[in-house]
Amino acid sequence: MCPEQVDKSYNQRVKYLIICEFDGRGFEGWQSQPSRNTVQDKIEGVLLKILGEKVRVVGAGRTDAGVSAYRYPFSFKTQRKIEDMNKFLHSINSLIDKRIFFHSIKKVDDDFSARFSCKMRVYKYYVYNGNSPLKKDFYWQVDYRLDYEKIKQFVEEIKGKHDFSSFCRKKSLLENNVVNLSKSEVNIKGKEMVFTFGADRFLHNMVRFLVGTAISYGRGKIDLKPLELLKVKDVKYAGKLAPSEGLIFYRAYY
Repeated sequence: MCPEQVDKSYNQRVKYLIICEFDGRGFEGWQSQPSRNTVQDKIEGVLLKILGEKVRVVGAGRTDAGVSAYRYPFSFKTQRKIEDMNKFLHSINSLIDKRIFFHSIKKVDDDFSARFSCKMRVYKYYVYNGNSPLKKDFYWQVDYRLDYEKIKQFVEEIKGKHDFSSFCRKKSLLENNVVNLSKSEVNIKGKEMVFTFGADRFLHNMVRFLVGTAISYGRGKIDLKPLELLKVKDVKYAGKLAPSEGLIFYRAYY
């Protein structure tokens, strides 16, 4: 079926940017993988149905299995002219897996890339210091006695431009592991902690290791100061890897 809002006779390739939200539970991350259930594959399947052509979408970055997103951008090029963007959004939302929702769409310049044009990516991580069945899906629940001031200290001191090799699995390290962590905050209200990290890029598992280390630091399980942890450049000195369910890709800035 050819929806009225798509002109298939249009012969110029146009690039679009879509902002989506997704519940990452049950998905094996964003990026397409053979024989895996990924968010990217679901989206490309729906675009194929609506546009009548196979398109490759480019997201702002990979996410781990089980990680969700609040405002996740992806771009794609198509030869099909989208006549009515609101109707197009309605159409793809009606067909997509209900764990995914498309918020907006707009045209972008041909040299725009949702991945490479991004100046800052922001992640949030949610921790609950106790047990709550209602929070189990999107919070890491920790039942420890924590020193909140030490957690705040860790988050404040880790901010800046550093080599973050200590917060990435060795097999995933790059030739250059320097990251400009320009935003590093934690908001604590009662038993709830919301960590916010913003950077030009992130190493694999970096946010989850930062949060896991902050919690270990708050438990008094780590003796090294934050800057000392950075200097050793070895993940064995970091805290445990925080689980994926508490992590949210919050938004990207261009």
